[in-house]
Amino acid sequence: MNQHKTDYIEHLSSAGHMSNRDKELFAINRDDVVFIFVDLQEGLIRKSKTMEPNALSSNTAGWAQVAHAISAPALFFTVPQEAKEGEPLPKLQGYANDSNTFYRVIADPFLVNSITIALDNLARKTLIICGYSAEVGVLLTALGGLRQGYNVFIPVDCVGSQSLRTETVVLKQAEKAGAVITSLATLAAQLAPDFSREPGKTILSVISNARC
Repeated sequence: MNQHKTDYIEHLSSAGHMSNRDKELFAINRDDVVFIFVDLQEGLIRKSKTMEPNALSSNTAGWAQVAHAISAPALFFTVPQEAKEGEPLPKLQGYANDSNTFYRVIADPFLVNSITIALDNLARKTLIICGYSAEVGVLLTALGGLRQGYNVFIPVDCVGSQSLRTETVVLKQAEKAGAVITSLATLAAQLAPDFSREPGKTILSVISNARC
C-alpha cells in the first residue's frame, strides 16, 4: 500500500476522542455483515495507482474468502466495460454467481431496485465495501448505504483509485458522513478473533497473505 495511504489510516485512528455512538459504530458483528464488491473488473483496476492492481485483486479475493469462511453474504456490482456487461475479477468469480452479481448502468447502486431489494431481503445492517474506484463506486455505495441507515466499513487496502489526492478526499468525505475507514486485517480479526480454530485459521491466513 502507498505510504501516504498507511499514514492516513493511522491519522484516522488517532484523531480525537470517540463518543459512545462512535464506539458503537466501530463495533462489528459478523452475523450482521454484508460484503460488497464494487466494480472490481480487470479493465478498470489496471488503472489503479493507489493500490497496485495485482495487490488489489489479491486482497479483494482474500476478502471474498473471509466472507465465505464466516458464511456472510457477498454482493458483486459491475458496470459496462467495452460496450458490454462487466464481469468480476477472475479471482472473484468463484464467489460470484447470477444470484449475487448485479450489473448496473447507474453510478449509485442504491438507485438500482434489484440491489436495494437484495439488501432488504438479507435483513443485515452492516456493509463492508471494497472496490474500484474510491471516487465513484466505493464512495457512492457508502453514501447510499449511510442514507439508508446501514453501518458502513471501508477497508482501504481493498480499494483502488487513479489518484491518491482524490482518494484521500473521498475517504475523508465517507468518514465525515459516518463510514468507518479501516483495514482488511483489522476487520478480519474482529470478525473471527480466535485464530486457533475455524474460521479464524482461514482468516489468519488471509491476513498473513494480504498485500499492503
